[in-house]
Amino acid sequence: MEDEIAKVNLKEFEKKPDGSWVCVANSDITMKTGKIIRVPPGTVFKKGTMFVGINMVEELDKFSSAN
Repeated sequence: MEDEIAKVNLKEFEKKPDGSWVCVANSDITMKTGKIIRVPPGTVFKKGTMFVGINMVEELDKFSSAN
């Protein structure tokens, strides 16, 4: 089963017009399993790509629309 984001500071990310997300500051994302993923500035998450087994665009979109 794919993990899901439990906590993320969306101020550390910027959504681009093409739907991708770019990390703009050091970010620690807490997953529902308790795993913490550290993301450095400049990291780009594009639609349809996986990052450590997680579809980060889908997760960030879901998290941003819920908050």
